[in-house]
Amino acid sequence: MAEALSGLSKDDRSLLSAIETGMKTHEWVPSFVISELSGLPVRKVEFRLGLLFEKKLVERESMHYLGYRIDFDAYDLLALSDFVKRGKLSAFGERIGVGKESVVYEAMGDVHLAVKFHRQGRTSFKHIRRLRDHLTDKPKVPWLYAAALAARHEFAVMEKLYPKVSIPRPIACSRHALAMEFVSGPALNRITLSDPENGLNMILSEVGAARKQGIIHADLSEFNIMVDDSGPKIIDWPQAVEVTHPHAEELLERDLVNVLRFFERKYRIEMPLDKALGLVAESGG
Repeated sequence: MAEALSGLSKDDRSLLSAIETGMKTHEWVPSFVISELSGLPVRKVEFRLGLLFEKKLVERESMHYLGYRIDFDAYDLLALSDFVKRGKLSAFGERIGVGKESVVYEAMGDVHLAVKFHRQGRTSFKHIRRLRDHLTDKPKVPWLYAAALAARHEFAVMEKLYPKVSIPRPIACSRHALAMEFVSGPALNRITLSDPENGLNMILSEVGAARKQGIIHADLSEFNIMVDDSGPKIIDWPQAVEVTHPHAEELLERDLVNVLRFFERKYRIEMPLDKALGLVAESGG
């Protein structure tokens, strides 16, 4: 991806950005619209689009006109270009994680970074729209922009929580990409805690701290709790809801059940849900 980014000209970025804008109103964006949005002559647009098509950075479809659109590869490059332009990113590294709806890469800026690209796609979009607050008022938003809205929502939640809750420091957001401080430790499911009872209490304390800030994670498990030298850090907040959400308490209980089940299975620690809820309330003040 770093090589593809360095190979993009200023005109290429303008064209990809113009297609991105055009996709708000067109499934396939005509070249004359791309020309108008980019400010580049039609003949130059068509020539450069041919090169971008060869690089698999644009898709095209012949109907009664020749239309273009971008997919996530080009969207990734636009987000990275923006991070570089804003001085947030100076080097881009290897992929370090893949989830159901995201992919994460290592990077460098002023600090060691993790860059998360949201990948909400066509097949899951209806499900996403039904469940997530930030999409309920946009029933016709294209799937590409669903990913951007998810990233924007997650970044806003992280900015609200940091540093009162132990999460990675949010650095920047662009389109569907979120740059945050890198967490050096492994996920909870990949480590054996020396003091698991204390570890469980620390996690419940962080859940309580988030609740005090008005946020429920809503997708918490051993897979998105990282453990470094300072203790647990909770990641992956795109499904987070406010405590005023009609299902907030139900989602909180589901989060806690996931965590309690893990500690019971791995460490034989049994804690009733009522007790865990009490500790969360106590921690939240």
